[in-house]
Amino acid sequence: MSDRKPDSAGLPETLKEGLDQFLPTTEGPEDKIDRVPYEAVAGYVQELLAERGKGHREIDTWTGQKIVPADPDPEKIKLDDIAHGLSNLGRFAGQGPSMYSVARHSVHVSLEVEARGGSLAAQRWGLLHDGAEAYLSDVPGPVKKSLPGYKNVEKRLDEAILTAFGLNLMEDEEKLVHDIADKQVGKHELAEQFPEGGHEVSGDLRHDLDTVDSSEDDKELFLSRARDLGQGASM
Repeated sequence: MSDRKPDSAGLPETLKEGLDQFLPTTEGPEDKIDRVPYEAVAGYVQELLAERGKGHREIDTWTGQKIVPADPDPEKIKLDDIAHGLSNLGRFAGQGPSMYSVARHSVHVSLEVEARGGSLAAQRWGLLHDGAEAYLSDVPGPVKKSLPGYKNVEKRLDEAILTAFGLNLMEDEEKLVHDIADKQVGKHELAEQFPEGGHEVSGDLRHDLDTVDSSEDDKELFLSRARDLGQGASM
C-alpha cells in the first residue's frame, strides 16, 4: 500500500477534520472497508458540482440517443447502444495480449449463470450486468476501489437499465450474478489474459468459455445471446 498522503491542499482544516471523523478506517483488507460513507460524500460533491455547473452533462449514443449518465432516463437505454458500446470496450484497460471486450465477458457471465441454474431474469442480468460501462467506459476493479463517485453513477445506471428492461431481481439472483458468476468468469479471464501475472485460475467454472466461438463478432455475439434470452430491442 502506498504511503502517499491525501492531497488536501486548499481544504479548510475544519473540513479535513470533519471528513477524518466521518469516514471510517479499517485495519483489515482494503476491500473490507465500509464504502457507503465515502460514496455519500462523493455523491454529495457530484450533485453540488452539477447544481453549480448547469447540471450533469449528456453524451451521444450509437442509436442517436442523448443520455445523461449521471442522471439517466430509462427510456433512453437501448439494447443496441449497450451492445455497441460494450463490444468496443476492452477489459483490463486494454492491457491484454489482444482485444477482449466487455460484451464477450458479459456473454460468458450470462452463460455461467445459466450453467448454475439461474433464472431467466438472472441470465438476462448476467448479460447486462456491465451495461453501465457502455455509457461510462470500463474502469479496472483495483482503481474502482479507491475511486468513490464512480460507483455512485454506476448504481444509477444499473437501476435505469433494470427499469428499462423490466428486470426485478431477488437478492439471491443478484448474488449469483455479481458475487459468483462474474467473479468466477473474471478470475478465469484474468489468468488467461495475463498468464505470467501469478493469477489463480478459477476452479469453479460451470460454463466452458471455449465453447463460445472466438471468431464471432462481439456485438453480434452479445445480441445473439440477448435474442436467445427473449430480449428484443427493449428486452
